[in-house]
Amino acid sequence: MSVIGIIGAGRVGTALALALAEKGQRVAAVASRRDNSARALARRIDGAEARSAQEVAQRCDWVFLTLPDSAVAAVASELTWRAGQAVVHTSGALDLSALDRAAAQDALPGAFHPLRAFPAGDPGPNAFAGVTIGICAGPALSPQLEALAGSLGGRALRVDGADRTLYHAAAVFASNYAVALLLAARRAWTLAGLPEAEARAALAPLLAGAAANAAQQPLERALSGPIVRGDADTIARHLEKLARAPELADLYRALGAQLLDLDLGHSPETRDKIRKALLR
Repeated sequence: MSVIGIIGAGRVGTALALALAEKGQRVAAVASRRDNSARALARRIDGAEARSAQEVAQRCDWVFLTLPDSAVAAVASELTWRAGQAVVHTSGALDLSALDRAAAQDALPGAFHPLRAFPAGDPGPNAFAGVTIGICAGPALSPQLEALAGSLGGRALRVDGADRTLYHAAAVFASNYAVALLLAARRAWTLAGLPEAEARAALAPLLAGAAANAAQQPLERALSGPIVRGDADTIARHLEKLARAPELADLYRALGAQLLDLDLGHSPETRDKIRKALLR
């Protein structure tokens, strides 16, 4: 890779630009809908400048479109590209058709989707270490994208031919809805009479621990709590109290039913007791 440009200075664009620069790649230009965001990111990278989107496309051999899904095709269609130039979006939900305008100008379209929820602000060093990156591109570009993922410390996963919408939905379940679970847990916490201000500090480590367990061992072994223990009475008591917030009770039942798909080693009688407790 020679000269790299980033169009979009949000969380993904910031993390990618800083990670590329950290690994010695030449990130030369940054564009964003908000000029101050582009300037702020450019100041963090030696030799980078804030430019317009078209100037990024003109100056750079590789251009990453780190934009909201709704903006990718529109921005790609507005710009003039050149033959052999790599034009890569970072969307999980979009396929390469979003870059048809670039492909029509003989640019090389690609997708490079990191399966990580990047924080706002500073993503920290080695932000892509251990991250699976969904790769989709033609034969001229895909080996380079795979090599790039590896150079960042990530793991390339070819997603050509996958249903991108369902692929992205899987990512939403694992990331966005983990936050929704913390929100539900906070609601139950406050219903218990505990201070809301203490909820995140108390409950977020539980979520982090469960995620770490799931990353290291099969889901059946990562699971803790009343369902894996076969404790139908505790489940029934939970639901009795959660009746005060029917939407929480419904969520508890739905998630519990998903866990019964795991092979937890329960006898048919125990599984039946758990299922009946969830249906009360």
